[in-house]
Amino acid sequence: MRKLLQSTLVACLGLSCAVAAAASVSDSTAATITKNLKANLPDLAIDKIESTPLPGIYEIDSGRKVFYVDATGNYALIGNLLDLTSKTSLTEQRSNQLNQIDWRKLPTDLAITRVKGNGTNKIAIFTDPDCPFCKRLEAETTSRLKDVTIYYYLFPLAIHPNAASDSKKILCAENPESAMIAFMAHGQSLGKNNTCDNGKKLAQMQEIGTNLVQVTGTPTIILPNGKIVSGLVPADALSRMIDENQAESASTLMKE
Repeated sequence: MRKLLQSTLVACLGLSCAVAAAASVSDSTAATITKNLKANLPDLAIDKIESTPLPGIYEIDSGRKVFYVDATGNYALIGNLLDLTSKTSLTEQRSNQLNQIDWRKLPTDLAITRVKGNGTNKIAIFTDPDCPFCKRLEAETTSRLKDVTIYYYLFPLAIHPNAASDSKKILCAENPESAMIAFMAHGQSLGKNNTCDNGKKLAQMQEIGTNLVQVTGTPTIILPNGKIVSGLVPADALSRMIDENQAESASTLMKE
């Protein structure tokens, strides 16, 4: 951490570091940055361009990623922008904001619902039935959770050739929840039906994952405050996240 601070301080001094409030980005600067970024990185999605406390350095929000460029958009900085006065990472703060959605926008009535215990807590999981880490999540993590309602959204990835068909088979099962858990956690076979009306839900689930959550890999977990957690998470760690989320939500309600 000390080396990071030192190297960042050197870079900061070289850029005439300032702690003043960031100014708005002019239309001409935004246009120049956009034009040159698109020329250099044609596939880059530019969601937002923001100024930073460093004069001449601009924040680029791309999906859930953050990086920085100069006023031309021809030079980029990848890494943490640190506020040395408050000892905080502005990059981490912004990344946390981007890695969060409005839980209320999740159509939970569309999901495969699994209730454990009294179901008081809640999480959502975007999962691929043929994803090894998703299978481990069901076998090792969700199986140990208590008093939680889990909303599953099937999100088959192209790298798994049978995932789309298996997802449809799960949705076409008489009991999709049981079929999914039996297949993913216990290795049982799925039925053969993948053409039922319920199979149409798959496209809706994928649309939610792509557009609202911006899922880039599975499993992807959503906590009730909208925080996004990617990858395989051990049961004790996920339980702690859920508990902290409940405490945070209760604190927010008390303040309101």
